[in-house]
Amino acid sequence: MKNKVIRNFLIFVIFWLLITLGMNVFNQRPLFHSFPWEVLLIFLLSLIQIVTNYQRKIIWSIYFVVFFIFMLLTGGYYNWTSLITFAMMSVFMSAITYFIGNQFKKGEHIK
Repeated sequence: MKNKVIRNFLIFVIFWLLITLGMNVFNQRPLFHSFPWEVLLIFLLSLIQIVTNYQRKIIWSIYFVVFFIFMLLTGGYYNWTSLITFAMMSVFMSAITYFIGNQFKKGEHIK
C-alpha cells in the first residue's frame, strides 16, 4: 500500500475489530454483537474519493444517502423526529467521512 495514512487507518480499524471481537468472546456474547459497522462504512466510503473523480456534491450526496439508509436500518424509527435525527447524524457522519477521504488523498506516499 503506497499511502501511509490509509495504511495506518487500516491498522487502526483492524485492531479495533480484533478488540471488539475479543471482548465479545470474553463476555460470551455473539461474535458480531456491538460490531463497529460504522467505522468500516466510513473507511469504505472514504475510499470513493480516491478511486473516483466525482464532484464534491455527488460525493456528499452518496455519503448522505448511504448513511441515512444505514441509520434507518440500524436505528429505531418511531415518528418524523426520528427522520430528522437520522438526517442530522447522516450529515455528521458524511462530514467525518469526507474529512477522512481528504486525508487519504493528501497522505504521504511510501517510496
